[in-house]
Order: sequence, then C-alpha cells, then structure tokens
Amino acid sequence: MKLDLKPASDYPLPDLTYLLNLSFENYLVPVTFNLIQFLTMLRKDSVDLSASRVLIADDQPAGLALIARRGWTSRLAAMGIVQSMRSKGAASWFMKKLIQDGRDRKDHDMVLEVIEQNQHAVRLYQKCGFQTIRRLIGLIRKDATESLNGAMAEIDLREAGKMIAQSGLSDLPWQLAGETIAHMNPPARAFCRGAGLIVTSDPNAEHVVIWSLLMEPDARGNHLGVDMLRSVIASHAGKTWHVPAIFPEEFGKIFEHAGFEKEELSQWQMRLEL
Repeated sequence: MKLDLKPASDYPLPDLTYLLNLSFENYLVPVTFNLIQFLTMLRKDSVDLSASRVLIADDQPAGLALIARRGWTSRLAAMGIVQSMRSKGAASWFMKKLIQDGRDRKDHDMVLEVIEQNQHAVRLYQKCGFQTIRRLIGLIRKDATESLNGAMAEIDLREAGKMIAQSGLSDLPWQLAGETIAHMNPPARAFCRGAGLIVTSDPNAEHVVIWSLLMEPDARGNHLGVDMLRSVIASHAGKTWHVPAIFPEEFGKIFEHAGFEKEELSQWQMRLEL
C-alpha cells in the first residue's frame, strides 16, 4: 500500500465535504456536513486548508485531516479515514505526518478533542505523545420552561468573543475560545447581564445550542450563571437546550443546577508540545 499526502487546498470544496463525510462513515456518532455547514466550520474554527491534508492510498483519496491554526498553536479539527482503509496502520502514519508538518511550521503545540469512548482513537493520540488536559462533557434539557425572566441585553458576538478572551480560561477548548465566538454570525446570539454572558445558536429554533456561559471573576459563585440560563430559557420556552460535549467538566454543576442532565458522551481535551 502506497501512502502519500496532498494539501486539502488542492481540492474543490464540494469534494472535501464529500470526503469528510465518507471518512467518518459509521463513526461512533453521526458526522454529516453539507457544503454550507462545511464552509461555516472552516471560517469559525480557523481551519487552514493549505495546512490540512488529504490522505492518498494507492493514488486514491482515503482520508482527510483538517488543521486549524491560530498563532503558534494548531488544532486537529477532524481526522478521518475511509472505512476500507481502517485498521491497516494508515491512521498512525497519517498522524505522525501531521505532527511533523506542525513542527516544520514551527508551531509550539497541537491540540485536539477526542471522544472518550473511542478507545482506538484515544490510544492513537496517546501513542503519538498527546497529554490529557481535562474531560469535556455535554448536557441537555428538553422541552424546557422557566418562570424566571430577568432582563438581559443583547450584544455583538464580537464583543462576546472579546469578553471571553479577557475573562475566560486561558486553555478553553478551541470551539469555546473567544476567537471562535467572535467569528460567529447571527442567527447566533449573545446576551449579557452585568458581569455575565451567554452565547447561543438561534434561540428561535427548536433545538438551541449553548456555545458559551461566562461569569467575570468577581461575579463567580453567586448563582449568576444559573439565573442567566433560566432567564434565556424563560424567554424561549419549550425548546430543547443542548450543551455540546466540549464544555470543561468543572462547568457541569452550573448547568445541572439549572435543570440540565449530563449526557453519556464525553471527550478528552488533549495537547502535544511540538
């Protein structure tokens, strides 16, 4: 089997979308992108197609790795192998090449998130030297209603990103970082109340994703986060509210106090010093 790599930027975007979906066929969780969703991910997550790679096996596309970049840090945003090539050593070969690419770019580190229950992938990254930072969890609250409805002011998503960059954890998962939030566009929304901030997907949809919940340091420990969750739910009653499994586990109690239930799926946030 002859393996090679080509820059993802050599391929048309529809072809990359198709290859991404094919590379995650029969994955642990469904992964399906249309072209618009793929373009949104590239923009929001700072994916660099010139640094991303298509795996070539015997002259045919056999996998895709999307590399996001900010400063001296790169993130493995996605890596998948087509089903016919799995368990043949291609993933290990691919990962070693991606790490070497990062070193050649003189990146300082590479980060990723991997589903904890995907033991094969966890072992691959551990074998390549990645160290665990923390567990990431997801939570959900269905058909939610609340009576508490305190006033919140809507702010620009760029301002929300700035607040997160200034007051959030310095090692937040990539998708929760201030830079990511600042690259979101409406219908996503950002609301603040005093020293608290919440960012959601379109709250008028039936299924709403919470992308950020932040309290500035001086306001922590006074139930502001719980009150903000209840207030935004009260303003948009009857929805399903979802916290994706990219939130640090230490944030979980805030959501549980607001009636959310922890989901079974979890992830490891990992880092490799290059």
